[in-house]
Amino acid sequence: MSHCHSEHKEISNNVHTFYIGFDLDDFGKISQVKKKFYDELFDDIASFAFGSHNVMKRIKEPQDISKVQREALRKMYNIPELQEASKYYLESDLVEDKYLKRGEFGELLLYHLLHEYFNADALISKIYFKDSMGLPAHGFDAVHVDSDNQILWIGESKLYSDSSSAIDALMKDLEEHFRISFFNSEFVIIENRVHDSDIELDDFMKKLINPQTKVLDKLVNINIALFAGFDSKSLQEFKDEESFKKKLESEIEILEQKAFKKIKTHPWNEHLNVFLFLFPVDDKKEFVKDLHLKLKGAQQG
Repeated sequence: MSHCHSEHKEISNNVHTFYIGFDLDDFGKISQVKKKFYDELFDDIASFAFGSHNVMKRIKEPQDISKVQREALRKMYNIPELQEASKYYLESDLVEDKYLKRGEFGELLLYHLLHEYFNADALISKIYFKDSMGLPAHGFDAVHVDSDNQILWIGESKLYSDSSSAIDALMKDLEEHFRISFFNSEFVIIENRVHDSDIELDDFMKKLINPQTKVLDKLVNINIALFAGFDSKSLQEFKDEESFKKKLESEIEILEQKAFKKIKTHPWNEHLNVFLFLFPVDDKKEFVKDLHLKLKGAQQG
């Protein structure tokens, strides 16, 4: 596992906060180690883009690792939506509202957290299938498997400036995606893509993703990760780690209450195991701009 430069705090079993870690900088101040975290995040791009199963099939010799990584970076960089957003973030100080509200890199962050902290690897890759097979992307932002505990993680991600708006958007996804028609149609897609990828699953997981399996039986072994990245006053007003953590707790408490108040109204509430993943940043716009810059530079290397 490689999460040396991020911090994780379990608020409760179903609420988890993650943030970029702190260390001493050249000016004698305690600052977030952003560049180190970006490197850590980008180490996951090959598996995120292709899926771990497909990465392993591509690596025949040790030198193939760098080749696969570069290919994955180019694949990410060539996504039309990312290229369009990149122009706004990198070429203009005025980013349109539609780009500020989109979740660029949110899926990569969610992948990283599930992989590093919950030992859940991606079952299928949205990017791989969209690009290589001309198929529409599946609706869920993440479909991961924790084989040891026989859990399927389904995730949705939002990377917004406003934390309240991010929670609202996630609640809308929860409402729309966890309905019979959408849920069943997604599992048809998931099963087909597993078959197309020639992924080997045990009998339990085969039954779990089978579209014919009852929704009730599926939900028993499904965790739902709702990821929200957002601007945080606790980081914008950072003085020291102790005061930062206290301010962050207050922010998280408000978001937790807002989210679970809405979750409780979902018709399936008693059958849903929802996890809230909260990721505060000091400036979402600058954070995403940094990642666009790193992606642009890395794929040209």
